[in-house]
Amino acid sequence: MMVAAGAVRKRDSHLWERDPDDWYTEPCWVSERLFAAEKFDGEVVDPACGIGRIVDAGLKHGLQAYGCDKICRSPRFSETSDFLKWPADARVENLVSNPPFAHALAFAKQALIVTERKVALLLPVKWLCGDKRSRWLTTTPLRRVYCLTPRPSMPPGKVIAAGVEPGGGTVDFAWFVWDRIWHGKPEIAWLRKDT
Repeated sequence: MMVAAGAVRKRDSHLWERDPDDWYTEPCWVSERLFAAEKFDGEVVDPACGIGRIVDAGLKHGLQAYGCDKICRSPRFSETSDFLKWPADARVENLVSNPPFAHALAFAKQALIVTERKVALLLPVKWLCGDKRSRWLTTTPLRRVYCLTPRPSMPPGKVIAAGVEPGGGTVDFAWFVWDRIWHGKPEIAWLRKDT
């Protein structure tokens, strides 16, 4: 079979250039399904709120939710701050975020230091499989992993801000939920776009 030159896209190629701040935006259903499935007591903060979709979903589910980020991009924004530089005595009740993936491990570690109740981070499913990361996960109070289906498309935030509707995703994502009082093994569950 003959294939025209340029007709096949490399498997690891990207539709968009990598965002220099690792700002990628999840579809609204991703956060809405999390808040429908997982109970949060107390306020919820997103320290990498981008355009505020997680904050909006939290508010829609009756939670006290607010966001901050290194760069102001949302009306849901409360202040400018670099989460990785928060002091250890900065406390939040619950933290829910789509962190910059280049700093996701540092973000998760910092979240577990400053959060009193639950941490939920939107991360690639491959986080479960890396040797070093999997060993670290076993030392944490990881309670649930909610696999998302179908795969969500998470383009750079600038693409969403420009009004582009992304197509289907190619990477598997999940919500990783830590609970400070959990001492058991993590549970696996699924959150579907169409309930």
